[in-house]
Parts: sequence; C-alpha cells; structure tokens
Amino acid sequence: MKVLCICPIGIGNYLLCYPAWSLLRNNLPGAQMHLLALRKPILDLAAGDPLWDRAHLIEPTRKQGTAGMASFIGKLRSERFDASMSFFPSNTWQYNLLPFLAGIGRRCAFSYCLKRGSSLSWLTTDLLPVDVTLHDVQQNIMFAGRFLNRDLSGAPVVFPQLCSEADRHSARALLGSGTRPYLAIHPGSSAEHGMEVKRWPPERFGELADRIAERLDAEALIFGGPDEARLKLAVAAAMKQPCRIIEPQKLTLTAALLRKCTLCLCNDSGIMHLAACSGVPVAALFGPTDERRNGPYGPNHCSIRKTMEGFPLWTAANVGVRAVPAGIDPRKSLMELTVDEAWKQMGNFLQRLTPV
Repeated sequence: MKVLCICPIGIGNYLLCYPAWSLLRNNLPGAQMHLLALRKPILDLAAGDPLWDRAHLIEPTRKQGTAGMASFIGKLRSERFDASMSFFPSNTWQYNLLPFLAGIGRRCAFSYCLKRGSSLSWLTTDLLPVDVTLHDVQQNIMFAGRFLNRDLSGAPVVFPQLCSEADRHSARALLGSGTRPYLAIHPGSSAEHGMEVKRWPPERFGELADRIAERLDAEALIFGGPDEARLKLAVAAAMKQPCRIIEPQKLTLTAALLRKCTLCLCNDSGIMHLAACSGVPVAALFGPTDERRNGPYGPNHCSIRKTMEGFPLWTAANVGVRAVPAGIDPRKSLMELTVDEAWKQMGNFLQRLTPV
C-alpha cells in the first residue's frame, strides 16, 4: 500500500498530526508513506525522519501557474497512490480536489460542519465526522483509526525528534555558560489570514515575563521571526529582568534552544507547539482561537484566557470559516486580559514548577 498524507498548512499542524502518522506507520509496516507539505519549513522538519518514504512540497502562497500545477499533479499521478488522507483541519476545496486530480482511488477526509459544498467534499470517498470535543491530536488519531479500522484511542502519543545533537551543541554554544535557568518568550504568531489578532500586546508580555523571570530567577530569551523584530524589541523594553533577543534561527535550532528553557510564555503559535512537543512546560495566551482544540498538548501546560461571551471565535465546529460575527472585535478578549489576571491564572502552574 502507498499512502499520501496531506498535512494542513502550519508548523503546528504538522506536529499535531504527527502522532497519527506514527500510529499509521506502526500499524502498516509494509506500506509506503509519503508526506505532502505546504510549507518549506515543514519539509525541513520531515527531512531524515524514517517515518517518511518520501516528501513532496507544493506552496500555495507561491504562484505555480497552470503548467507548474499540472506538472506537480502529474508527478503525484505517477506515484500511483492507493489512498490519500487529508488531516485535520483541512477544510478548503484544494485538499479535496488535489487527490481527485492525482487519480487516487481512496480519498479520505473529514466531514466538516461547514462548507460541505464549497469545499468539494463530495469528491472524497471516505468521510469521517468531526468530533467537536476533541483536541486536534486526538481528532487525527481517530482519523487514523478509522482508516485502519482499529480503535487507537488509547494508543501512545509520539512526537518527532525536533533537533539533532548538532543542533543541541549549537544551542549550548549560542547561550554560553550562564548559570540561570531560561524563560522562553514568543510574543508573535502567524500573521497570515489576519491571524495577528492572536497576539497579546507586547508591553503586557514584558510585564508578565518580568514577574515570571523574577519568580524563576531566570533570564528571558525572546524568540520570533524576521517580521516580529518590533514585537521582540517592545517586550525587551518593557522588562526589568535580564533578557536577550534571539535572532531568527532554523526550526531545529529553535527547538534545541527551547529545550534549554524551564518555561515558554507565548501566544497560540508554531513555537508554542515546538515547545510543548519538546516537553517544555508552556503558558499560552488565547483569545479568538480555541485552546481545547489546538492548545499545547499534554498535562504540564497552562492556557490563559479572559472568559467572555462569544469567545473563542474559531473552534472545531467552524473550521474553514474565518469570518468574524458582525459587531465582534476578534482582539477583544485578549485586549481585556490584564497582566494581573494572567498572573493569577498561572498561580498553580508556577507552583508546580517551583515547589516550596
């Protein structure tokens, strides 16, 4: 059997799909598993992973042209896949059309609550209803179980090895020989499709990070991509405790740096998932997105939010629809979350990290 696993677009999505892919590999030892990645960094994460027999890349934000897209589809057709699986959350028409054009006989996807017609879900041969109560990790494990016709609900959750020994050596060299613990901070998030509304104000990040750094006697490491330089500077300017700005690094080195940290304070972002999947305790701030669906996975994390009617806006029940109800500011719950409220919500979590 040859299976094409179609990854949703973000780095966090790759990590939240990975446990399901690992279970597929364990239960289909003779199968060939191919990854379809929609971002170059995802391809980089998958490189060298024995889970994959091959990985393919198509970046939807780059213009392919008709000839380029036809060539790519032709390459997929030549692989003669037996099945494709579009993992959660992939509720747009491209995820359903591509496997159909690639001539894949068994095309598996989710039956989402919304956009069933416009997403071309009728091109799919096997549809699994979404369970709106599940975290994305468990949603995808359920999907893999349906494909295998097995109950995987109690199966172990395995995440990828995100960094090599060379990355860990580079992280040690970059950080030097300090004796203090480190606090990771990421005040940004993806800005695609207006998702900068997931960001808590950097000045509040700095104030909260100051309190945490003082509590942990830690030095803060401020992470972020090339487009988040101003955010990082604003956080540093708001802090009194020792901090340093980490220049953008490749993902595997970023993961190695995060592994050196006692705690990661962040918005809902790819770095949040890099930290959580590396075993680093995470304190994450949520506003329009739903931590019950795609928060940091596992028991040793803290999700912080201002409880407010109408929030979260985007849940498992409306995947694929980014529209905001009339009269609702998607930033509102984050804008009304104070530093004192966030600090109070972190109380028990910090107590577990720093027992008396």
